[in-house]
Amino acid sequence: MSRDVVAAMTAYTLELREAEIKLNQNEGPVDFPRELKDEILARIAERHWNIYPDFESMHLRGALAKVHGYETDNVLVGNGSNELLAAAVPTFVGPGTPVVYPKPSFALYEKLIAVAGGIALPIPVDPATGLLPLDAMLRAIERCDNAIVIVCSPNNPTGGVLPDGGVDALLATGATVLFDRAYGDFAEDSMPPLHDRLVTFSTFSKAWGLAGLRVGWLASTASTCREIRKVKLPYSLNIVSEAVAATALEHPEIRSRNVANTISERARVFEAMEKIEGVTPFPSRSNFIAFTTRRNAKDVFNDLHGRGILIRDICAAVPNALRVSIGTPSDNNAFLEALTSCA
Repeated sequence: MSRDVVAAMTAYTLELREAEIKLNQNEGPVDFPRELKDEILARIAERHWNIYPDFESMHLRGALAKVHGYETDNVLVGNGSNELLAAAVPTFVGPGTPVVYPKPSFALYEKLIAVAGGIALPIPVDPATGLLPLDAMLRAIERCDNAIVIVCSPNNPTGGVLPDGGVDALLATGATVLFDRAYGDFAEDSMPPLHDRLVTFSTFSKAWGLAGLRVGWLASTASTCREIRKVKLPYSLNIVSEAVAATALEHPEIRSRNVANTISERARVFEAMEKIEGVTPFPSRSNFIAFTTRRNAKDVFNDLHGRGILIRDICAAVPNALRVSIGTPSDNNAFLEALTSCA
């Protein structure tokens, strides 16, 4: 590990220690219910910890399939949706494969494209519109042979979404679409129908408030899932993570409550930010809001951090922009008060 990486990790750790309010990583603001934690851990204590977990995570895959009306073979699970993306991208992308994706978006996509040897074809995003550049993406696909599309909707870090019918329009081109809906719950979207050229990625980290467990899942046709399984690492979920995720599915009210509270607070925070002189928030359907400031954004970031509030500096992706996660009402109030003073 290089000295620069170590220094960056050390600085980030210090930021976390110093911050009283953490609104920088799009986490859910409410912890998983304690009574369910205790119930699950009691069951786990009776398991044999010297034995590997189920190779195929069949219990969780079956639970997800039942909830969404799939067959077990339509679902794969992994150590966060990142691991599943890392398996899916090289399944479809090889040396010279054109890959179309909005930019800025989740930085992992570019890394995975590069590792697989693909040709990155980024399509610029205008965060102010609240929409992803579907027409430009379609034109780019038409100029390619056998293109792959990676799209995150709502998009991280801008919060914009695909226009209505966007996934269908992308599939109509003949392209294979890797559709990351990590934040889709907050847009109140629905899972698209299964398709051989569509892989849909979801996570328990955001709407379920289980980021610390690292559980992600994907859905596609059985034949497509079989191809991804050839690349995916085995034993990627431990027995605790799998048990918690399966139990969460038995309590959909947790997700529903978290989503409703986040959407309500997002609207309130956005409206308040619009009234702060020098602040321009971008339309968001996610659990965060990106915004620009009249002052230098890095100075605003530092001023907020000095007040114990940690948000995300996204200036490298969007000029003079920051991103704040939607937290609890009290955390959001503290952020808004601080922003009013330092924007």
